[in-house]
Amino acid sequence: MVVGITIGSGIFRTPGIVAHELGRPWLTFVAWLLGGVLGFLGTLCFAELATRYPKAGGKYVYAREAFGGRAGFVVGWVEGLAIYTAAIAALGVAAAEFAARIAGWPESATRWIAVLIVGAFTGINLLGINAGRWVQNIVAGSKVLALGGVVLMAFVAGNGAGWRGALPGAPTGIAIFGALAAAAPPVIWSYYGSVDAGKIAEEVVEPERTLPRIFLLGIGVVSVLYLLLNAAFLHVLPFDHVASSNLVAADVATAIFGTQGGVIIAALALLVVLASLNGNVFVTPRVIFGLSRDGLGPALLTRVNAGETPWTAMALIGLVSMAQAASGTFTELITLAVVLILLIDGLTVASLFRLRARRPAPGAPFLTPLYPFVPALFIAVYLALFYGTLRAQPSVVVKAVAVLLVTWGFSWLAISRADRESHSPSPV
Repeated sequence: MVVGITIGSGIFRTPGIVAHELGRPWLTFVAWLLGGVLGFLGTLCFAELATRYPKAGGKYVYAREAFGGRAGFVVGWVEGLAIYTAAIAALGVAAAEFAARIAGWPESATRWIAVLIVGAFTGINLLGINAGRWVQNIVAGSKVLALGGVVLMAFVAGNGAGWRGALPGAPTGIAIFGALAAAAPPVIWSYYGSVDAGKIAEEVVEPERTLPRIFLLGIGVVSVLYLLLNAAFLHVLPFDHVASSNLVAADVATAIFGTQGGVIIAALALLVVLASLNGNVFVTPRVIFGLSRDGLGPALLTRVNAGETPWTAMALIGLVSMAQAASGTFTELITLAVVLILLIDGLTVASLFRLRARRPAPGAPFLTPLYPFVPALFIAVYLALFYGTLRAQPSVVVKAVAVLLVTWGFSWLAISRADRESHSPSPV
């Protein structure tokens, strides 16, 4: 599930953006390495949080336990209905683009193909846990093998052309740090999802022992695969070609296989995106279910079908995601989602300090190593990236803050209603 969610369209679309920002092959590789390190630090923090509170919902549960119901409400609803529905919509559109390329369908049909794809995977997961799990295992396993095949063929066919040279005006000295900050959002997005197994913690056998292994093994597999893929891209293509490409993997396949390479990589990309789409559809409704079960959402969204799927919450996520896919505004939503991720995940990791103070470390099944250095470093990096985004794209930050404020306003209504209901007399 972790590998399937994390490895999505990002690794196909973002390597060229990162290379263009950094201007040097070695620095590009360092950015992907640092992304894996940052993901690993976050995973250590979330492993402790998840084993302390192995409940459906993930991040919202940790924020609620640390900072109260309103913080949990904001984290849960922003994550469930803003960040992940945008991601599902974007993945649906990406899958539609690849499917259209393979089948030769017109570009004008892409939007509606995306709606059908999102709807289809929502339907599969509505059938029950086993249906979603088996689809995820098959597709995720297949794509790891396929991507490993791309790496192997690239190293056999390439000559290391991309490791030489640099772009004109490539950053030097202190400017390198600014370039790394500019390249961070696409890297973070590509690694994002490595802790999403926390959303289904209630459905994991022996979560205290299993969740840390899931998190750490998942981020480990993803990091190694990303580093190998970027090394493979640089082994086949000149660096300036990598930096100017919107779909580096397809260009690598074309260089190795000729004109048929584009079709091959489109099929592989479709497989990768579908696995990520299915994983997001599987886990996101658990956030809405957990919120509603705890009185922070309508009771209607707590219903579970015979297949043990929170079907009303899943239907809501599917409908919102389909609407976003049809609207064509998913690109802007993904940009907004990255800023919201910095805020939501930073707040969630900060909850570890409050929870440690309330319940000493020996009481936790898993302990974050080098505490408090690891969570403090993670939060500091996210704050630095948020500041960089504020300077570069202030309008996006304003929208993100507006989303948080609106959600915070709704939290007062929801929690006040829940308090009234909890204090109302029971019927005789």
